[in-house]
Amino acid sequence: MKQRAVGIAVAVVLAGACGPKRPAGPPAGPRTDFIRTYVGQQRVLRFQADRERVAVRKKDPAQLPGACDVAVQVRSAVLQKGAPVLVLESVGIPNAEKARPRCKAHPATITLSLTGYESDPPAQVVARLDQVLPTPDGYLRAYGVPFDLASIAEPAVAASSQTNAPDEERRLGRRVTTWPRKLFWVDPAYRDPAHRVRHEGEVEFEAVVGADGRLYRPQIRGGLDKAHVAAIERVLPMWRFEPARAGKDPLPAHVESRLVFRIY
Repeated sequence: MKQRAVGIAVAVVLAGACGPKRPAGPPAGPRTDFIRTYVGQQRVLRFQADRERVAVRKKDPAQLPGACDVAVQVRSAVLQKGAPVLVLESVGIPNAEKARPRCKAHPATITLSLTGYESDPPAQVVARLDQVLPTPDGYLRAYGVPFDLASIAEPAVAASSQTNAPDEERRLGRRVTTWPRKLFWVDPAYRDPAHRVRHEGEVEFEAVVGADGRLYRPQIRGGLDKAHVAAIERVLPMWRFEPARAGKDPLPAHVESRLVFRIY
């Protein structure tokens, strides 16, 4: 019986060794599904956004030469032979208390490519992209301003200091010890389809800053064209505020603000 059991065990081992091999796992390099998630996102292209093509090599330093930052929306993101290539549409000029970009030109679209990362895992590619193409929150962190407030639902009621505001909003306003403070903002840009109009001017608006430091229910003042209003409203979700507080507790509050609107 012992000899028979040993023989069966040896047969099982040999069958496993000679049987079909397991399929190889997925490659360790970047995958197309990871790069596609960037499409539609609003981010900030740092350093060289006054160029129509920006090529980032793996050997380049974390901070590229140049002082031109531009707010963008990702139009397409693909892997070309394993290398990330993103087409970005310029939507405005980003600003922060410690950041004032200086741009020599304002291309409508910019192609960003990363080379040397073809065999790297997605996490490493994402880390590099976050340096060159950060979110508004990441842009603030790059300048030493922490912002870690998660997005929450749109507030139904917000504190107000206006005498004609509803009673509930005025009661909430009396609790405020500090009102919202602007941390990051984007001055929007609009491309005139006929290329006949060039304009730069201030536009006022009112909105609600949520307890998460984001803008809700913006109302643009001034009777602008629909296309111009759309260009302005497009960038407002990128804005970040230190929210109003009642002591240490954040709470939503009405604000009045202004921006610089440019037509190219």
